[in-house]
Amino acid sequence: MKPEQRDPDITRGISEVFGVMLILAITIIVAGIIAAFAGGFSFDSSEEALSANIVVSGFVVKSDHGHNYAYIIFDHMSGDPVNLNGVEFALGSRSSSTKRTVISNRLEPTGWNETGSSLTQYIQGYGAGSVTRIGTGDRFVLYADGWTDEDEDGVVTWQSHGSSGEFSVKFNDHLTYQIIDTRSKRVLSSGMIAVPEPS
Repeated sequence: MKPEQRDPDITRGISEVFGVMLILAITIIVAGIIAAFAGGFSFDSSEEALSANIVVSGFVVKSDHGHNYAYIIFDHMSGDPVNLNGVEFALGSRSSSTKRTVISNRLEPTGWNETGSSLTQYIQGYGAGSVTRIGTGDRFVLYADGWTDEDEDGVVTWQSHGSSGEFSVKFNDHLTYQIIDTRSKRVLSSGMIAVPEPS
């Protein structure tokens, strides 16, 4: 008995159908990858940027308990909760584009707070001290290391332990600021506020 012969046209037809399906599958996969990355897809979700509406609401410069102290009040209006240990402030002076500094809770402050206690952190929950996570409706403060008015132009200063120089802004000048998420390096908020004379 002779073995049955396959029709070569049938085999060729199967190969062509398989080839078309393979090309179509590869095209769909490539199109999906391009669409995913064009839409901002990321494999690393830990680098997802925060989005928060934070506004400055006051600048306090006073003297009490034998110490000069100063702080800026910020309000979290809406958006993601913010870890105060995960942000940094890029500070500058409107009158001098070369004067800049970066302040975060990784630095050790040298100043005092309104109760006469030495500062332990630059950025703190308003009235809450050790609170480090703030959400919508919460307030927080950025402390300065102090202020002086020994010469004609008084200044508010920042100078952490171990720092070789200080950053200062004169009374009645404007302090510029950017609040930066340290993980994503995204600016959460920016603006400026007038530096008041001591009250």
